[in-house]
Amino acid sequence: MEKQNVETIKMVDRALEVLDILRKERSPLGVNEIAKNCELNPSTAFRILKTLEVNGWVYQCMDGRYITGQKISFVIEKNNLYLALKEVAELTMSRCTEENRQAMNLVVREGSRCYILQQSLTKSLVNYVPPLYSELPFYACAGGKILMSELPISLVDKLLESCDMEPMTPYTIIDPDEFWQEVRMAAKKGYAFDHRESSENGSCISVPVRDCEGAIIAALSFSGFIGIQDPDELLPCLPILQEASQEITRNLYQCWGK
Repeated sequence: MEKQNVETIKMVDRALEVLDILRKERSPLGVNEIAKNCELNPSTAFRILKTLEVNGWVYQCMDGRYITGQKISFVIEKNNLYLALKEVAELTMSRCTEENRQAMNLVVREGSRCYILQQSLTKSLVNYVPPLYSELPFYACAGGKILMSELPISLVDKLLESCDMEPMTPYTIIDPDEFWQEVRMAAKKGYAFDHRESSENGSCISVPVRDCEGAIIAALSFSGFIGIQDPDELLPCLPILQEASQEITRNLYQCWGK
């Protein structure tokens, strides 16, 4: 029994060493790289990584390399969160765009900045959406309203104070009180519109993407609708967006429900 306990501790030490290597590197590593850094047999490293992956401690990227998973980096390392989120969302978004023939954006927030982390475009010659990684004013996009919708009131106030709400179109909301009403409505309904606020003839609808504890980590939208007269015309897209958002969350957190 004592020998078995010693062996168990050695395996735990090796697993912790693998996690520490991934934490320090802050970039994806392959099995062979990890095995070399930890002085492990590649097959042993592989078994450790698969055990850690199943339990949510590491995440395997599409190229086969590994980063720290949601139980570590999804809380304290946004870079790794966004790397995994970007990859996971791409599959869902591409399928939804192909099926519905409408562009999609995945928007995240860093401080008062909102930007497009992932995007899926239609096969049309022109997609009426900003390019990937474009920064969007949080007060003039549906994703910004979603990302603000469940923040503490004091934080939203500070973000509003730090930002000059410059109009992008005649319909851009530049009054803080009016924007607050939009944020409260997004929190209540679970979706938000951008109706000609960032582009004079464009509209979009957005829903939250949540982590495994229910906190909003991104906003997913069908974007680039042109000539919409009433934003309620976009409501038939809502169930599709909500289902896609839930799929992204499930795929991102593979231990969901465990």
